[in-house]
Amino acid sequence: MTTLSSRARRWFGQLSYHFDRLNVDVSGIFNVVARKESAIPHMFGVLTLYMSIGLVFPYLVAIYYHEDPRPWVFPILLCLIIGLMLLMRYRSPENTRPTEAMFIVATSWLVLMVMGAIPFVMYGMGVVDALFETMSGFTTTGSTIMASIESWPRSILFWRSFMQWLGGAGIIMIFVTVLPMLGVGGRNLFKNEFPGLDVQNFSARIQEEARKFHYIYGILSLVMLVLLLFTGIGVFDSFCVVFSTMSTGGFSPHSESIAYYSSAAVESIIILFMFLAGTNFYLHFQAITARDPKRYFRNTEFLVYACLVLIATAIITMVLWGDVYSDVFHGVRTSMFHVVSIMTSTGFATYDYLSWDQALVFILVALAIIGGSTGSTAGGLKVARFFLAREFIASALHKTVHPRSIYSVKIDGRPLSHEALSSVVALIMCYMATALVAVVALILLGIDPTTSFSAAIATLSNTGPGVGAIGPYGSFAWMPDAAKLVLIFTMWAGRLEFISVLVLFTPVFWHELMRYREKYV
Repeated sequence: MTTLSSRARRWFGQLSYHFDRLNVDVSGIFNVVARKESAIPHMFGVLTLYMSIGLVFPYLVAIYYHEDPRPWVFPILLCLIIGLMLLMRYRSPENTRPTEAMFIVATSWLVLMVMGAIPFVMYGMGVVDALFETMSGFTTTGSTIMASIESWPRSILFWRSFMQWLGGAGIIMIFVTVLPMLGVGGRNLFKNEFPGLDVQNFSARIQEEARKFHYIYGILSLVMLVLLLFTGIGVFDSFCVVFSTMSTGGFSPHSESIAYYSSAAVESIIILFMFLAGTNFYLHFQAITARDPKRYFRNTEFLVYACLVLIATAIITMVLWGDVYSDVFHGVRTSMFHVVSIMTSTGFATYDYLSWDQALVFILVALAIIGGSTGSTAGGLKVARFFLAREFIASALHKTVHPRSIYSVKIDGRPLSHEALSSVVALIMCYMATALVAVVALILLGIDPTTSFSAAIATLSNTGPGVGAIGPYGSFAWMPDAAKLVLIFTMWAGRLEFISVLVLFTPVFWHELMRYREKYV
């Protein structure tokens, strides 16, 4: 050992001597090759590395079903190489600025979309179609360009459902896992991914405990998988349905969606887990850790969410009973299935609800706009925001009558700041403005107004199906590529709740981000 150490010292001494004679700046070389502290490229390295791991699963499915594995080998190696190169070059800084966190949140979905689309392209899908399908998957939207789903390889069908499972909560959990490396402790990313009121003021200890969201998500997925296996729909279909249900995504391995199974047991299981996935995961966390199921019934948003489901189910059942359905239990199950599916932005279907009375279709569209609970995998504007908007309007009307009075808006007994209420109003206005721009753009591209409005709402709310040709058994394949690009943007903006995306188009954001641009070189 002593001999080796002396030889090493002598070798480095000689090397240093020659460098000095050649006037080589050794310290400068080490500065160039040393890992730099930079949150953005480091995070992208983590994401692409995780993507390479995620792509292994459909690769194994392709091997099992004797499909061509080559479309999976290339993206796996590409993501692995890019991820390792970025991680070898950049390391996580001690502190991350808010602009960097927002940039990571917004653009990571674009990175995942590009990488995830490669297998679709290699299996013969057009580039824009592949980007559309992938963005729809990772944003858990469920809109599809596949007209004949069964004609695609099983590995592709598995991947599109698995993308939704990752996008629903798995990717969010990855953010929580790697956030300590970024030094932001979860607040900046959670503000965008889990904008629930209970999440806004996480303490450091709760942020650490937030990792358990991952376990809750996984355990619910496992329980649902076991229940579906008992129904006899098969292992492959069970996995795909679980991935799409828990993420409230809605991709199905069959063109007939859940109607393919024609099973009351399957529909009942899916109803239950769609509802649970549309509930605030932090509320699940509180109820489980405290071992107190009554916490659900002390939460205002959950009560409003459950009441909306029950009221809409009752209305639709009464209208359809005696006309479409003679069996009241069948009518209740079908009505509740579609109410929960649309409200949680899942998009599964067991019946072509477009054949129902137009008033019922309008109810479903309204539920799609409202969406599920904050802090869930559901899309839409979220129940709590509509409740707070109503309280905000009531406050304004009260102050009109009593200008000097103090009227505080509360939820679950806690007063909300003016800043919180302003953010709710701002988000609703962003939703309306984005929808308007998207509708106008689609009409200018030759799509009729009804379908344009439906497509904008379906993608902004991450619901998936709309009305007309893009209904529960339709697809977006017939739309021009320009329209698909518009809808890719609306899916992206809707999933990240507008602010994180729209801020990228402001000069002040880029001015602040590029103040430290030398970190990204």
